[in-house]
Amino acid sequence: MDTITPDSTDPSIAPADAAPDPDELRKRKIRNRLIVVMAVFVALLLGGLIGGALYHVPYYLLSPGSTYRTQSVIEVKGAPTFPQTGSIEYVTVSVTTKEMTALQWLAAHFDSSVTIAPADEIVPPNTTPSQNQAENLREMADSKTIATVVALEHLGYKVTTSGTGAVILAAVKGSPAYGVLHVGDTVVRLDGKAIKTSDELSAAIHEHGPGDPITLQIEPSGKDKATETRTVTLARNPKDRTEGFLGVESGTRDLSFPDLPVTVSVSTPSVGGPSAGLAFTLGIMDVLTKGSVTGGHKIATTGTMDLNGCVGPIGGMHQKVLAVRSSGAQLFLVPRSEYAEAKKYAGPLKVVPVDDTDDALAALTSLGGGHHIVAPTPDDGEAAACKPTHG
Repeated sequence: MDTITPDSTDPSIAPADAAPDPDELRKRKIRNRLIVVMAVFVALLLGGLIGGALYHVPYYLLSPGSTYRTQSVIEVKGAPTFPQTGSIEYVTVSVTTKEMTALQWLAAHFDSSVTIAPADEIVPPNTTPSQNQAENLREMADSKTIATVVALEHLGYKVTTSGTGAVILAAVKGSPAYGVLHVGDTVVRLDGKAIKTSDELSAAIHEHGPGDPITLQIEPSGKDKATETRTVTLARNPKDRTEGFLGVESGTRDLSFPDLPVTVSVSTPSVGGPSAGLAFTLGIMDVLTKGSVTGGHKIATTGTMDLNGCVGPIGGMHQKVLAVRSSGAQLFLVPRSEYAEAKKYAGPLKVVPVDDTDDALAALTSLGGGHHIVAPTPDDGEAAACKPTHG
């Protein structure tokens, strides 16, 4: 049998007991250390990613939402309705349903379209997310009711207001009411006459002159409707020197509108908050009138609505502007107090500031809409200013 004997002079074949190459050992140690370091790095990275995806931080993420056509969700009973061209759109902001994860928080810093909001700005302290959602839905329901009342009154309908007293919202410093009436107190009688609404309180005060004493029956804030009697001497009204002045801002407690002349329902089952008030008001006007409020254009709006037709501030303007830009709307109506914020992100979008429904309708006339809606003239011939009023 043939055999092959290794040539001991061949450098590729080392004897079995030859000493390891020092350079090879060094390279092997370096490779092993790199493997260990990479393994630790990958483990830490995976752990960080998993932890970041599971660990929540006390912040919420606000991102652009969408716009929705109001006329499509409005139903009316008790009055004729008319087809509409164009669209009044309300705008939403997308908010994370719970506190964001650490990973989301980190990624959000690289997205200019989003806002990181502290948790207590989204969900008030001592309130659960579900309670906060319920409050947002209640605010949305209230905004629909107010929008209905404002739209109907603007179109000339008579709306009856009901309540259980005039609740004090503020007292002017230095006025007769200051230090006598407190926020949350509710006036239920003035000189023996029942007071059920804020308007009734104002009317009763204006029946008196400067220097007249009045007797108020009050249900104090925080008490279980145990009444107290307080006597106040009226001052001179700064706006009309012949009228008495108490110096309070008030609202109606348990405000309701029994027997509305027209039944209006607005379906937005999953949207909360009061910021669509202006959109609903204009949408209801459009449905109830011939012609087009929008002039056939796509119009976006945002802003709360009060019973005087005044437009109030909202949140998330940055994200709402971006949503409107993506929607293709020709015009965006915003509360005047937030116009500067809206302009920062508007780009080519036309943004118009408004104080009230009349401002909004006037802006729409520039696009060929709104001409057919004329506001009724108040009894005193003066339009209500969209600022807190004092009686």
